[in-house]
Amino acid sequence: MAGLYIHIPFCRKACNYCNFHFSTQLKYIEPMVDAICQDIKQNHPYLSSQPLNTLYFGGGSPSLLPQNLLGRIVDSINRYFNTDSITETTLEANPEDIHKENLFAWKSMGIQRLSIGVQSLQDSELLWMNRSHSVSQSKNAVLLAQSLGFFQLSLDLIYGSEKKTMPQWQSELQWILDTQISHLSCYALTIEEKTVFGNWVNQKKMQPIADDHAAQQFNYLRNWAIHNNWDHYEISNLCKDGKRAIHNSNYWQGKMYLGIGPAAHSFNGNSRRWNVSNNIAYIKQINQKLPAWEEEILSGKDIFNEYLLTQLRLSDGADLNELEKLHPGYLLSKQNTIDRLIQKQSLSIHNNRLVINPAARFLSDAITIEMMID
Repeated sequence: MAGLYIHIPFCRKACNYCNFHFSTQLKYIEPMVDAICQDIKQNHPYLSSQPLNTLYFGGGSPSLLPQNLLGRIVDSINRYFNTDSITETTLEANPEDIHKENLFAWKSMGIQRLSIGVQSLQDSELLWMNRSHSVSQSKNAVLLAQSLGFFQLSLDLIYGSEKKTMPQWQSELQWILDTQISHLSCYALTIEEKTVFGNWVNQKKMQPIADDHAAQQFNYLRNWAIHNNWDHYEISNLCKDGKRAIHNSNYWQGKMYLGIGPAAHSFNGNSRRWNVSNNIAYIKQINQKLPAWEEEILSGKDIFNEYLLTQLRLSDGADLNELEKLHPGYLLSKQNTIDRLIQKQSLSIHNNRLVINPAARFLSDAITIEMMID
């Protein structure tokens, strides 16, 4: 069983924090869809005829695709892949694109799960981020989707910004409970180079993110999940019991997936591919039947460190037997580091698994780097 990711590299405008690959040149949408369909045709053998169990449309803003163009991509997927075993089909959607006509069309294409880019429930913060929607649009979009049978909804929220106070963050999470949402992806705002926020910080028009403020809001989120019996199963992902995101969980579990579209990544256990991050170059190379990707054969060290990186992000942690299997002698070589982190209450061992303690999860990147092999 494998996953398929389709990257739609278009947005109506650039959000001030975003460093993903996208373009606002919407005139290239149709040639891009043609290229994506050709990419599916040319590269579906990468999955070695494995049936799909997840399909994910990401971006960018896939919800801005006209219904007929999204339908063409779905038709190509059905033509070249075994889709009989798909258990989850997700479309990333912006609130302003969620209306009855689109919802009916998406459902007819087999899309049953929406990942909605709400980001904030404060209009002033949305304006500051340069988002295209309002709070009322977000709330109305969620209610409309639920009323038309979309009960698998995941909402994206951003915390830790200078514009979001703790009471505001608390009220946003309370609205999640009131609205019966079953899945959340919550990200600490980060300042990336070559973004508007990055430029503002460099020009001293904006202060860097205050780590203490973000940590406080993360810790509130963690305690909120415990209090409300939510499963905080990955650092940025939380859900009601049994509602984990299958597609993203497959990434973290090291399962095979194929990425279609510019900047999309693929993984087959032994190698990793990444497509060119340029829309025009991608379209040209696909149309000329040239590889639009580069490939890296993973070394034993790469495979080990990727396993550690993904597993330590999960509440279940990393299996000690698997760590030893991938790198014999690892536990002995890292014994001093493990003991020190356990003493600091950053790490613990439960059921033969190495786990980052809940109170230390905001610092998981730094902890993971200490645990990697050189």
